[in-house]
Amino acid sequence: MKKSLFLMAFIALIMTSFVSAGGSKETDVNPDVLEVQLIPSRDATYLDAQRLPLQELLAKEMGMEVNVTVATDYNALIEAMASEQVHVGLLATTAYVLAADEGAAEAILKSLRYDVDDNGELMKDKPMVSGYKSQLIADKDSGIKSVIDLKGRKVAISSFTSTSGFVWPANLLADNGIDPESEIEWINTGGHDNAVLAVFNGEADAAFTFKDARNLFEKESYYADLMDKVVLIANTSLIPNDTISVIPRLNEDLKQKVKDAFIAISKSEEGLEIVRGIYNHEGYEAAQDSDYDEVRVYLERKNEWDF
Repeated sequence: MKKSLFLMAFIALIMTSFVSAGGSKETDVNPDVLEVQLIPSRDATYLDAQRLPLQELLAKEMGMEVNVTVATDYNALIEAMASEQVHVGLLATTAYVLAADEGAAEAILKSLRYDVDDNGELMKDKPMVSGYKSQLIADKDSGIKSVIDLKGRKVAISSFTSTSGFVWPANLLADNGIDPESEIEWINTGGHDNAVLAVFNGEADAAFTFKDARNLFEKESYYADLMDKVVLIANTSLIPNDTISVIPRLNEDLKQKVKDAFIAISKSEEGLEIVRGIYNHEGYEAAQDSDYDEVRVYLERKNEWDF
């Protein structure tokens, strides 16, 4: 009996020592190279040009090697985080909820932005906000004056998993008596900028984008008349901002370093230009999963439709 008790105690001691000394091998992911991935919320070629400057700043702030890549789409990033091939994902709102509910992501930061007025102007005299709106825009000659005018029309979106591009808009349509599944001809353009251009170029009657995606073209002379030709029709209710998310098993020290790095980057002039260029982020604040519970409610309704 004494020998059995001694053996059990010895095994327990060994296991305790293993957990304390090397438990990270079982429970933590502590990579030599931090894999960070962006979602293509705008043209992938443009994002690809921005990833290296972000990579350099993150590596400098964190004191380790960082590799920043651009995912082919939302689902690819979620799958990469689920398999722990990617450790940090810049996930839009809906993509975050899908990933979190699969146990693949944990929100550590949410983005801050200046609110936008109905003329597309940033409200820089107001405090930054951790939410944003989706907007319905349309060709000024389309005859579309309200949401109910969309029935039977061609409507451009960035993707069917985009919160501002589809989830909130589809619920808005349903609230106005329009069946999103059968009474709209959706055009999946692969980016908010492309959705705006679909209206500008006459390929779609209207589009749903984040507010105000039209500003993505304000520095391009070719689109000087875009704001006049592509007009605001309506806004949705407020949507929680997108996230900086990590895989749940990432080493806790690394999680904190990721948080500190993105906050520091957004506070530097050089870094702010980069995060603005990628996703129009102006800063970051701490996030928690419950911030996105309303999104889950909207997604449950969306799941009733076959998209």
